[in-house]
Amino acid sequence: MRLTAVKSRWLRGCRRRRGSLVFGRVAIALPVAACNSAPTMDLLGSYFPGWMLCAVLGIVAAFIIRQILAVAGINDYVVAPLLTYAGLALSATLLAWLFWFGH
Repeated sequence: MRLTAVKSRWLRGCRRRRGSLVFGRVAIALPVAACNSAPTMDLLGSYFPGWMLCAVLGIVAAFIIRQILAVAGINDYVVAPLLTYAGLALSATLLAWLFWFGH
């Protein structure tokens, strides 16, 4: 009778270990499950990462928005210019990524 109790505890321990192993494998496989190709583009014969082009577009858009605000006279009323223009650059970057690579 005692042998049965020890055996059932051992089986429960194996099930827990097996369950955590399966969970670990799924956790590793999920992030790369939807990757079918890298978001690169052929630019002058060389493959260039798409995120870099989107970042440049975002920075240029933030600079253009800053110039427009300066001409309109609103630039003086911006409370935290560094955070505001960094947020504008990030927003423009993510928007460019969404329009360019969003399926």
